[in-house]
Amino acid sequence: MTRPDKQPPPRLIPKLLFETETLSDSDNNSFQTVELVRKGQPLVELLAPPGAPPRNPTELVPGKNTLLSDDKCKLLAEIDGYPLLSKKSNQGIDLIMISVVPLLSIADDKMSATISLYPPVRNSPELSRETLMDILTSQEIRFGISLENLDRLLSLCKEKRSPLKDETIARGLLPLNGKASFLRFEIEVGPLPGTIMGNGKIDFRERKMFVGVSKGQIIAKRIPPTLGTPGLTVTGEEVPQIPGENLPVTVSDDAEYDEESGIIRALQNGILSLVSENSIKVCAKQVIPGNIDYSTGNIESQDAVEITGTILPGFRVKTHGDLLLKGNARSANIKCKGNLVVKGGILGKKCKVKVSGDADFGFMEQGQLRVKGRVIIRKQAYYAKIMANGEIHCENSSRILAGLLMSASSLNLGNVGSPNAPFSLLAAGIAPGRYLRYLKIRSDLKDVEQERLVFLQRYGLKQKVNVLKSLEKTVESLHNDLTKLNLIPGTDANSADRGIEYLRTIAITVQGTIFSGTELQIGNATTIVKNDLTGVRFTLDSHTGTFIETSL
Repeated sequence: MTRPDKQPPPRLIPKLLFETETLSDSDNNSFQTVELVRKGQPLVELLAPPGAPPRNPTELVPGKNTLLSDDKCKLLAEIDGYPLLSKKSNQGIDLIMISVVPLLSIADDKMSATISLYPPVRNSPELSRETLMDILTSQEIRFGISLENLDRLLSLCKEKRSPLKDETIARGLLPLNGKASFLRFEIEVGPLPGTIMGNGKIDFRERKMFVGVSKGQIIAKRIPPTLGTPGLTVTGEEVPQIPGENLPVTVSDDAEYDEESGIIRALQNGILSLVSENSIKVCAKQVIPGNIDYSTGNIESQDAVEITGTILPGFRVKTHGDLLLKGNARSANIKCKGNLVVKGGILGKKCKVKVSGDADFGFMEQGQLRVKGRVIIRKQAYYAKIMANGEIHCENSSRILAGLLMSASSLNLGNVGSPNAPFSLLAAGIAPGRYLRYLKIRSDLKDVEQERLVFLQRYGLKQKVNVLKSLEKTVESLHNDLTKLNLIPGTDANSADRGIEYLRTIAITVQGTIFSGTELQIGNATTIVKNDLTGVRFTLDSHTGTFIETSL
């Protein structure tokens, strides 16, 4: 008995369940428009043919924003939008793929919503404002919608007979962050050099020194921070604001601060010293005529001090308040717990200067300067090491030559380098203490690598293997220390925190000319200037960590 042959399953053919139409725009360019489909609507269905089967079997493939039915005979829309059809054959099978272009899209942060529109297809219902509002409601878009804009876009798409892509139809409300508290001064404290003015230029006027105050006089009042107001997403969710920070105020000597009222007043007649924006002291003033030499000896004063001459080599000056030096500091040692102004210069390899406030000087040749505030360079700095927590500003005609400038903030310089001098090193957005450690490790690594190279040239790989292994281990250890050290202020020294927000406002700006060979450092990234450049600003791309050059 013979078994009948098993019949193959019928081959199915696809049937599109949405309408399309070929249109011409105002430039007579033809394009295909498509019907708007709703979420859950069938897009294509496989049906048994009424006549002869097709040549190839057909499969449905779900594209973006579509779903294949359980029996694999239908493709359904997962969202409201416009279906796009694509066909291809693979090993004798016709593949039908449909994806859906979203009618509405919500940004990841939910602060905006966009719409894409296709011109309506003939004999298909047009998208009305009421239907669109129903769809917006279904997607929980309920805030920041302009009805006039919706009507305009619907009309524009129909009249121009061309698609509109990603048009904004709703915007969230950004939060308004609070303002930090600040000190409002009740007396004239004079210009503070290095302040960026409203026109973007830097104020280089001379600092007003030794502002007198009288007993009981109100110096300043702390204005409290504001809370700010929250924002709203297009879905109606509240976006929290950042409240303003509370400025801590410190006073010392003959100044007092009332926390409740925010008032700072002088307890005695004296000289005002504004060490930083939130640190105030009132002390007496001491004037020392002439030079600091063997006739005066070293100076240690609890007051603000004015020296009319020069500090000679080997002598020390320590002041509790501001220090005004009308001459030079020559191979001297200075510690100033207020602000320092040197009308002349800081000279000598052995000259060491530490300042708790700002430092303002004419020129510096060799020596070391460590400042907690900002630095103002009036003329030049040659072979000098300058470290600051605040910004370093130079007048446009000034020159930095063979120097090392380090700032936790930004650098704004005049001219940098020379074809006939060693290269300068400019570092911004770094913690100065860590950067010194970084330079030490880098120097040690270079020395050990050189020692290893000389060893290999002398003995090769097979002699004194233990010594070679020790050198290689040291190289590896130093290299690891170098790559792990995080230089960005506010981060842990050994963390991988990229400090993106901190570095966003950090820049190295050169108003004049910067010569090739100058080494630049911003955060943990470093580069060498390849060509002489004039009027340029260097910033860091927060995503790639590469330097960006922008002409001024």
